Amino acid sequence: MLHFIRERAQGWVAWFIVGLISIPFALWGVNSYLTGPSDAVTASVNGDPIKQVEFQRAFQQYRDRMRESMGERFDPEMFEAMAVKQSVLDGLIEQRLLLAANNSLGQQVSDTAVNNLIQSNPAFQQEGQFNPERYRLTLARVGLSPASYEAQFRQDLLAQELTNNIQQSALVSSFSIDNILRLEKQTRDIAYGVISAQSLLDQVNIPDDDVQAYYDANQVNYMAPERVAIDYIELSVAELSKAVAVDEELLQQFYVDNQDQFLGPEQRQASHILIEGDDAESLVMITTIKQRLDDGEDFSVLAAALSHDTGSAKDGGDLGLFQRGVMDTAFENAAFALSVGDISDPVQTEFGYHLIKLTAIQLPEGKSFADARQDIESSYRYQQAEELFYEQAELLADLSYENPDNLDIAAEELLLEIKTTEAFTRDGGIGIASHKKLVKAAFSEDVLTNELNSAVIELNKTHLLVLHKKKHILASQLPFESISPAIREQLKFEQARYKARKQGMATLTQLQAGELTTALFSDQDWHEAQSYGRASSDLSQQVLQKAFSLGRPGSEAIFTGFTASNGNYIVVKVTSVTDGDPSEATEEERDGLQSYLSRTNGSSELQAFIETLRTDADIEVFTKYLR
Repeated sequence: MLHFIRERAQGWVAWFIVGLISIPFALWGVNSYLTGPSDAVTASVNGDPIKQVEFQRAFQQYRDRMRESMGERFDPEMFEAMAVKQSVLDGLIEQRLLLAANNSLGQQVSDTAVNNLIQSNPAFQQEGQFNPERYRLTLARVGLSPASYEAQFRQDLLAQELTNNIQQSALVSSFSIDNILRLEKQTRDIAYGVISAQSLLDQVNIPDDDVQAYYDANQVNYMAPERVAIDYIELSVAELSKAVAVDEELLQQFYVDNQDQFLGPEQRQASHILIEGDDAESLVMITTIKQRLDDGEDFSVLAAALSHDTGSAKDGGDLGLFQRGVMDTAFENAAFALSVGDISDPVQTEFGYHLIKLTAIQLPEGKSFADARQDIESSYRYQQAEELFYEQAELLADLSYENPDNLDIAAEELLLEIKTTEAFTRDGGIGIASHKKLVKAAFSEDVLTNELNSAVIELNKTHLLVLHKKKHILASQLPFESISPAIREQLKFEQARYKARKQGMATLTQLQAGELTTALFSDQDWHEAQSYGRASSDLSQQVLQKAFSLGRPGSEAIFTGFTASNGNYIVVKVTSVTDGDPSEATEEERDGLQSYLSRTNGSSELQAFIETLRTDADIEVFTKYLR
């Protein structure tokens, strides 16, 4: 249970930090107050304009989020498509519709709720406490005032409340779950036969003229691609840190100046009693246990006897030491508010109701210089290298631009080695040439045609690179002699595949007419019926999918056939179908299925609601401003 709590709590904390701070900066939370007035309007929703500047900021925020999540796979060109821009605009339109629906329903979010959520956001906290100055500075970095942030945050909470209410209204009946379990756990008796394409290859002869004709008709497919090899110099914090000079005196001073970096976090040890559920009965149970504790009964004894967390119950409810950011937020806040020996009032989390007893506090402990020596040196080297990196980054940009014909001067001035890649294509290569940004620069007009240095390429925030063309190899036609054997094998396989299919379809017709499998297949090629489930690993997924796509056989078996990905023709026979027994499903399986169906149905309900709002709304879109 403790492991489960921690995993779920980390997911919640991650959502909490990202969600609360990012909602107003994300797709739905970008409004015209961020960028000032503009007359250009990208869309109008019931007369309420979505201005171009609002769309541009929303689009930029979307790009930034995708850049962060995709890392090196990020490609700016993918965001030039009109479909992507339309998707961003649709999000803004849906925001307007949901906010209008909120207003018509009279939904409200109290000032207290807004303030509590903001103050509990770790992004605005210092040492676990809300810090007004940090709050103001964090917002200022993205051009927001507290008033504008709070106004937008309130709107987003309203929209979220409405969408949550709609999604949570979707019901899943036990009948629906049972039906799905019957299908999911269904088994079928499946037999199958194989007509091998490989065995027919010897019957295929491909004339030389056919090979030549195929080559002539498909020459575009037999080209050696254009390639380029580059010289490059790279600047990185990691490499610079290796050359940073250190001595004990400098490290001692760094340790003194940054001693807080080498402190362990405060940890607390607590025990708990968990009663699962969020209903009135669960609350009564936990309240009764709290009264028994107040009357003097032993916490560990009651935990062992009554706690639903069986993992910790055997240890008297002991959860061991933990620091902030590990447990569920409500649980953690309660534990860190207690004094040693205190027992909390009932605390509700997504797992149920808890009673928490704080048993120990382990205050932050500083490491000695000797114990932290390796970390101190690493931190010192990185800090010094980072300062040097930013100085040299500017110099790298200037030198490579002012001396565009080669990398020699920049390399000499910055003491960097000129490195060379193997030739690679527009799809990239290996090592450093696998970076899309590098590949794009290498094939740019300035580098490829004008033979200039590239601009500084930021592979990541601490790794820069400048490149210059070394060798350009144009695309060329591969000679017929070099590829004719491969063409011949390809044509032979296609012919064998065709023969297998033709033979297989004839065999299928005979089986459907009542011919016995023993007369048409050898023992090696026919596999007698066995019972298989949908996810059986003992049978090819292609065969399983085909067999489970058939209807139920009546008094006679059903036959079908298909060409497999390896060219073989497979004849499939289904003799019987046995539905799964829902009563055999575990509680975990039923709960997982119910959660999945609730999410799926809820999403469908929300989408249907939004589509209804769109149908009833007066929406105009001005695509010429989507840029």
